[in-house]
Amino acid sequence: MIKLIYILIVMFVIGCGSNPSGTPVNPEHAPPTTVVMQFIRLDSVGKALDTFTCTVRDTANVKGKPRVEGGLNLLTNTKYLGSLRLLDESQIPAKDVTDEIVVEKDAHVFRYTVKGDDPNAIVISDIEKDTKGFDFGLSFRATTLPGKVTILAGVITLTLEHHDDGNKNGATFDTDINQDFPFVIK
Repeated sequence: MIKLIYILIVMFVIGCGSNPSGTPVNPEHAPPTTVVMQFIRLDSVGKALDTFTCTVRDTANVKGKPRVEGGLNLLTNTKYLGSLRLLDESQIPAKDVTDEIVVEKDAHVFRYTVKGDDPNAIVISDIEKDTKGFDFGLSFRATTLPGKVTILAGVITLTLEHHDDGNKNGATFDTDINQDFPFVIK
């Protein structure tokens, strides 16, 4: 009888330590210090024409480098393929940590908010999904609206939410990234 109780206790402890939700067992990681946002301009058949990049750093953790490098100089009425690369520049040499976030994609979501002269000037769509079919957002499509008489300027605010519980619609999460990427549309 004692053996049976011992076996049941062991099975209970092992069962409680399992991860039936599918969320990462160890979801903790150092937030990226630097994000490179890339926009590839596409022609009417989807062929890549040119590339624009903007790098934004958390200068509280990365010393001696500018907060923003490059820029998103976009054209009106144009389609782009967007993507992100995540770095930890607090260490030397800098470490690409994109794969660490991809491994934990079911617990992360990149959110994009356009702010500026016309918040509808850029439409973000076709956001990459996680393994459960929910938004992840490391890659995306972007479309600029038909031309205006003036030049439009603004920022794309990128927020990386880390949902330990895997509920990407939940109100409880850590903010791993919250940075503004400037753009100009001509």
